[in-house]
Amino acid sequence: MKKHAIALAALGLVSGYASAQSSVTLYGVVDVALERVKGATSVTRVTSGQQQGSRWGLRGTEDLGGGLKATFLLESGFNADVGTLGQGGRLFGRQGYVGLGGNWGTVRLGRQYTPMDDIASIIGTKVYDVVSVVPIIGNGDYNRVDNAITYVSPTVASTVFQLQYSLGEERASNNASADFGKQVSAHALYAQGPWTLGLSLMQVADADGVLAGKQGKDALLFVGAYDFGPVKLTGYYDVEDKAVEKLKLFGLAAAFKFGETTVSVGAAQAKNVNGSAAAASDDAKIYTLQATHNLSKRTALYGHLTAVSNDTAAALGFNSPVAGSSSNGIQVGIRHRF
Repeated sequence: MKKHAIALAALGLVSGYASAQSSVTLYGVVDVALERVKGATSVTRVTSGQQQGSRWGLRGTEDLGGGLKATFLLESGFNADVGTLGQGGRLFGRQGYVGLGGNWGTVRLGRQYTPMDDIASIIGTKVYDVVSVVPIIGNGDYNRVDNAITYVSPTVASTVFQLQYSLGEERASNNASADFGKQVSAHALYAQGPWTLGLSLMQVADADGVLAGKQGKDALLFVGAYDFGPVKLTGYYDVEDKAVEKLKLFGLAAAFKFGETTVSVGAAQAKNVNGSAAAASDDAKIYTLQATHNLSKRTALYGHLTAVSNDTAAALGFNSPVAGSSSNGIQVGIRHRF
């Protein structure tokens, strides 16, 4: 009996030691809203992932000793309103990577968010946020990339640096676009006291997998925010390649805190939306009003209102908006994290 007790105790110690060296966490978000959008027509619908994309995921770490750690993340998006997979039906369409990290930083391999999307998240990357209504490449087609190699630095002088290279994919149906999706991007993110400053650059070798030749794109995004406590101010500027003229986006937002409720307002100007000739009227103005009330640490109610005023050649907004007309959306929803 004593031998059995000693063996069981030893097994318990080994098991406890092993669990202390590694961990795996299941997490997720379920987010559903009722909305009415007006573009070419008006539609009322229930939709998923409006404040945060509905998802479930697994993340884990293993301590390898000597300050070295292995990390992984598998994140699957889904549409809670209809129960289908998101991101075009991918199992882990949001993220799927493995990496190694230490006091020198972290290297990750796999499908990941881009450095520019991380900076865009300071502004907000929800469906009703400005950088989603005006789909900048760092939060549109290239908010996540496949086959990516990412280096994340340790914090140096309150700043984290990130560098990413994606090998892209060859389009079998069009070998003229062999560099489709290949991109390099980087960011510097400074956070100290009330200040948050972010700068990101992105260069895409071929942003179109159909047209012959390389349809390259470059983009720059700068964001600055200052938190006064009861109010937080955020300003931003984005510029990126278009057909002739460069798309420019700039705006301001203010978020006010009232206990468990946060109310934010914002206004932005998008210039050269289509990137056509300088004489074309393809600018747009975007206005946002948002509110979130926390019922608990995990559950919140929210409301979003976004209105877009398009010039005669611009067609930004909701539900297939018509060039030159206004477009808007309003929604209320509930978001639960687990």
